[in-house]
Amino acid sequence: MIKSTAELKGISDILAPLGFSLDEQQLHIGGERYLMMKNKMVLTGIRNSDKLKVVIKVSNHPDGKKEIETEKKSRDTLQSLSFASDTLSMPEEIYYSTQRGYLIFITRFISQEKVFVDHDLEDQFFMILRAFEAQEAFHMTTFEHEQSINKTFQVWLAKDYLRSFKEISAKIGSKFKETELAQLLSECFDFIKKNEEIIEKYSNYLTHTDFVPHNFRISKGMIYMLDGSAVQFGNKHEGWARLLNYMVIHNPNLEKLLLKYIEDNFGQEEYLNLKLMRIYKIAFLISYYVQSLSKTEGDLHKLTMARIDFWFAILKSIIHESPLDQKILDSYIKERDSLRSEEEKKRQKEFAKA
Repeated sequence: MIKSTAELKGISDILAPLGFSLDEQQLHIGGERYLMMKNKMVLTGIRNSDKLKVVIKVSNHPDGKKEIETEKKSRDTLQSLSFASDTLSMPEEIYYSTQRGYLIFITRFISQEKVFVDHDLEDQFFMILRAFEAQEAFHMTTFEHEQSINKTFQVWLAKDYLRSFKEISAKIGSKFKETELAQLLSECFDFIKKNEEIIEKYSNYLTHTDFVPHNFRISKGMIYMLDGSAVQFGNKHEGWARLLNYMVIHNPNLEKLLLKYIEDNFGQEEYLNLKLMRIYKIAFLISYYVQSLSKTEGDLHKLTMARIDFWFAILKSIIHESPLDQKILDSYIKERDSLRSEEEKKRQKEFAKA
């Protein structure tokens, strides 16, 4: 994390001899982003020789370094598997090395004509389909050298999702004992356990576990996948689930369209698998916000509580297959916008509607 402007100045001094300069404004190291990044900084700047805009990931903390190393290894392995296509790729790597105790990873910044949710609904639908199809084409059973995959990526099976859900429930339960939320999580765990075989059947697929607009950018029809540290071999619909949950707020029409597509084209079993993954991803998100409570204060603390309440309502809606009251969504968006800092609102414009 940025401890002071002096630290940022120090990083700038490290980058200068390498031929890079930092932008004056850094949108990704403050506000809500500060909570998420913790031990790793995501900075923007330019390559001095040609003014090429770049993204600079840097850390001097063991956990942050490990995350950057994981991303680098993930990218290298994916490229060795001929992952890049005319639909889905990764930004060009420019620099990777350790300098003065900081691990530095620099890639090309992908400029996009407009944010994802500003594209026509039809264009959004087909772009997302192509992106998920490109990921799903990589199944562990298609590779002869599975050991090389295991050494690079986490591999999640049904037992791993169950274990994780149990851990998530315990973390939430430690803060919200004997509440409706705790009871609902118990119901969700039983539902996932009951359908363990379904989760297992659709595991071993390449998936980006955080595939939402702040982790991909679109340029000239190509989707560039960011944050390679979030790539693993897991359930086929984990990335789908994360995106659909995001679209509950940002584009409900796309959420409905994608759900209908899965149900109409792949049947009830895959539709059920998607539901299971949506439940898992919402519980994961609630757990993140619950653990963030102690690190927040003021408006950000109020916003974190509002998010826990909102995602509890969404979780209840999904497991019980009951429509979400539009008033809940409208009220949450209004409260979120009133509590967000101006800095965070500015950052959001990079991947969401203003």
